[in-house]
Amino acid sequence: MSDNLYKVMKLDEKITNMLISGYQPDEFEINVLVLKLQKLLPKLNNKELLYILKEGNSIHEVIDVASYLKKYRINKKELKMDNSYKDELKKLNNFVSLISDSALDETEYMFICSKCDVDNIASYLLSKMSNDDIMRLSKETDDWNYKLFLYGNLKV
Repeated sequence: MSDNLYKVMKLDEKITNMLISGYQPDEFEINVLVLKLQKLLPKLNNKELLYILKEGNSIHEVIDVASYLKKYRINKKELKMDNSYKDELKKLNNFVSLISDSALDETEYMFICSKCDVDNIASYLLSKMSNDDIMRLSKETDDWNYKLFLYGNLKV
């Protein structure tokens, strides 16, 4: 756990304790907490932010954590040199699974996927992959919806 994530989780604990004890913080106290969170949240990576979405208790009462998510980044030059599009797509799929585990509902899931631009990244990776790689990927899964998605990206 990074230092900044630890600090955010401590603030979440503080907010939770205030709410559980019945203490009603005034507007100034809430603003101080929000300002601290606004300084820390941009420093976190997407995986840490998704962790907060899943494990945070009361932080959601004072700030929208999902709005701090960033676009999923890939290094196109490195991918081209290593021809590692398939491996990167697997990493992206793991990230999407993490989003699914962290999101409260389908709407939040779709919002996060859109915010992180996972559909465009997946399309880019698939456009650069060979048909053989796409077929190998399709053989690695039992999910027919995913297989059909992959088959739809085969090149003619």
